[in-house]
Amino acid sequence: MLLNGLRVVTERMPHSHTFSVGFFAGVGSADETEKINGSSHFLEHVLFKGTRRRNPEEISAAIESVGGELNAYTTKEHTCFYARVLAENSDLAVDVLSDMITSSVIRTTDVQAERAVILDEIAMHGDDPVESVQEMVSDHLLPHPGLGLPVIGTEESINALSRQQIVRHWRRSYHPGSIVVAAAGQVDHDHLVEQLAAIGDFGDPAARRRVRAGGFGEAGPQVIADRRPFEQSTVSLAYRGPGIFEAERFPIGLLSVILGGGMSSRLFVEVRERRGLAYGIEAGETSYTDHGLWSVDWQSAPDKVEEILELVRHELAGIAEDGVTEEELVRAKGQMRGQTVLSYEGPQSRMSRLGTAELIGDTRTVLQLLDEYDRITSDDIGKVAADLLSRPPVLALVGPRRPSRRLEKLIN
Repeated sequence: MLLNGLRVVTERMPHSHTFSVGFFAGVGSADETEKINGSSHFLEHVLFKGTRRRNPEEISAAIESVGGELNAYTTKEHTCFYARVLAENSDLAVDVLSDMITSSVIRTTDVQAERAVILDEIAMHGDDPVESVQEMVSDHLLPHPGLGLPVIGTEESINALSRQQIVRHWRRSYHPGSIVVAAAGQVDHDHLVEQLAAIGDFGDPAARRRVRAGGFGEAGPQVIADRRPFEQSTVSLAYRGPGIFEAERFPIGLLSVILGGGMSSRLFVEVRERRGLAYGIEAGETSYTDHGLWSVDWQSAPDKVEEILELVRHELAGIAEDGVTEEELVRAKGQMRGQTVLSYEGPQSRMSRLGTAELIGDTRTVLQLLDEYDRITSDDIGKVAADLLSRPPVLALVGPRRPSRRLEKLIN
């Protein structure tokens, strides 16, 4: 940690010719109330709209003129502004990002312009049945206020946000103590630290607040449907899952691979290859610091939904009763190891992992995490499958009307 409060983490990759850097702020929709929902994502937009030193065109041109990439994203738990450039332009990338984070002007006209853009974005997400199903599941299984709120906000909350609220959220959430700077590639750690040490104080850490103690919604199995005149039904069978630091993540991760982690998984073989009920089907987890979700997701003809749901519950019950075969276990561990290592091959992905891990205090290396997967047994996977079946699920559907009583019976 620097004297100004910034935390800096780097990984030097000697054979790389590039430099990837990200400024990670520990704020997302999980830190918002319904009144200011979407303000973290709104900030992601307006911090590109100009600083005291650069106008919007100069911000983008500074990076693009050297062939680099400048972008940002917001999640439920953090926001990241990042750049990827040739190593010789590393100072420029850090200067542009630090200028945006600390010295943006956030004019009223820019807020109004980006409000219109974000409302279009909300409409675009609403037209996507996959994203709609994901939001429905999060809304019902994650706590409110907090993780259950949509990252992008709602039409009502975005229309109501004022410039003063956005600026206040920026000053509360962006200060040296809340930001991690991560870099990977051709990195000179000492030089980066020296450059960042010159950043003065900014933001208002005394005003920082967190909104993470929300409650859960209605208990018990639920069917939630958004009826639309589509040709297909988009479906998610979801359960509450483990948070990032919970030991249950390791067996549930391997369960996901075995059930729906590729073309050789149980559900893909049964649903797609043998019966031709859907083009694809997947199982997976989404983990946050304190909570998580586990789901099986597919798109199919409306009249195939019940048959697929029965197959999913049958396969899950079979694993709960009998565990998995040794062949499945070995293959799942190999798949998990290969996919994980390959996903962290480049500087951009390594920078991203460095920043998010430091932000949440996760000191485990990738190899340590893979060792945890290697320790999992068939019985461990059987137990986690049984535990999932004991939890009340949510079945979310977007598409044509389906018989609710039949669906409710199948998930009870």
